Amino acid sequence: MNKPVNLSGELDGASVIVTGASGFIGLNLVKVLASLGAKVTVIDRIQPSERLSNVRFEWGDLRHLDQVYEADYLIHLAAITNAGFAERYPIDTYEVNVLGTVNLMNHVKINKRVLFPSTALTYEASSTPISEEAPTDLSSTYALSKNMGEQVIKFHCNRMGVGHTIVRFFNIYGPGQMPMYIVPQVLSQIREQHHIEIRNGSVMRDLLFVEDCINAVLKLAVTAAAEDNVFNIGSGHIVSITDVAKAAIEASGQQGVEITDLEEMIAYSPTAIMADIDKVQATIDWFPKTTLKDGLKKMWDAMEQNNGAGMTG
Repeated sequence: MNKPVNLSGELDGASVIVTGASGFIGLNLVKVLASLGAKVTVIDRIQPSERLSNVRFEWGDLRHLDQVYEADYLIHLAAITNAGFAERYPIDTYEVNVLGTVNLMNHVKINKRVLFPSTALTYEASSTPISEEAPTDLSSTYALSKNMGEQVIKFHCNRMGVGHTIVRFFNIYGPGQMPMYIVPQVLSQIREQHHIEIRNGSVMRDLLFVEDCINAVLKLAVTAAAEDNVFNIGSGHIVSITDVAKAAIEASGQQGVEITDLEEMIAYSPTAIMADIDKVQATIDWFPKTTLKDGLKKMWDAMEQNNGAGMTG
């Protein structure tokens, strides 16, 4: 992964705590932080799959921390992020996403900024761009838990006298993503079955490549104008799942792959969701650089290079 643009040494030597670094976005984020010279402390129950210089691993369950951690920055990624799982296991979801966040904030001393990734699923469905001030839809357990997490961050940062930045992720994809999510799922089906089965091809999503996501997150973390603010992180474009499947077939170079659309209604999943990214663009002069075609090709190549094992974390 390339180093973020417009970061001229702000994170070199800075101490950064990252939770959830064993996950897809977290591992990619930690790699970039290490490459920028940051001194990273990872707090997680699972050690990241790669050992990196400048990265120290601390085993910790956010619900049961027993020491205080100090750093310049905190990026709190650890969470239950699957909406279906959250509906099946609401108590676990609230324990991790809400109480875990409360406990973490009671066990850190942060000197510069707390950055908290939330979710676009807190918004009402829309096929037109959704701004940060749009009405919320907290009808799912996952959305409610992340919205509560936002309030916890605001409350504790105000009490600690430290700035915060909340980023609402739309659909982030890239190498290393777990196969339960739509993009790696489609690519895996092409590779393993030479046939794609999608639950509802008319569903529309805003897809952003992980490298572009991390560039935005890190630039926001060190930008004064982003303090005590909320930002959408997405591509600003919308695409149907059917078109994602077609683009994935093209990226793979495979011939004769058929698509079956089951046309199911998917619970707790908006029919369409699209980011208005004017605010983040105006604040940090950021825009997505990776097209869907290029992002899918990078994922396909990673899968081929790893013999199909590129979708594991």
